[in-house]
Amino acid sequence: MFLHLGNGMSVRTKDVIAIHDYTIFAKGAGSEFLAHEQAQGRLENTLPLEIRNDETAKKSLIITDGKTYLSAISPWTLKRRSQMVYDTMDMEKDVSGEEQSNYLME
Repeated sequence: MFLHLGNGMSVRTKDVIAIHDYTIFAKGAGSEFLAHEQAQGRLENTLPLEIRNDETAKKSLIITDGKTYLSAISPWTLKRRSQMVYDTMDMEKDVSGEEQSNYLME
């Protein structure tokens, strides 16, 4: 399944390591992490171009195996979206018997 980060960007939910509030990384040691990720070419800004440099528009930081993403969507909304994905997967497991195997094969 995929988690939509905003502005047409999605990542695989199984690749997400952490979702954090951006303000934690705006100053101090967190800003060093962001600078390192940017220097390594792993920082992806998913904000629309017109607000890309607006610090107040950056709401969350999503860390995956390969990249770190900035998003204008709050970490709470992203968490809820990712939880909906897992809830949907649990519902698929509840489908009984033959319906389950047919559903999972599609």
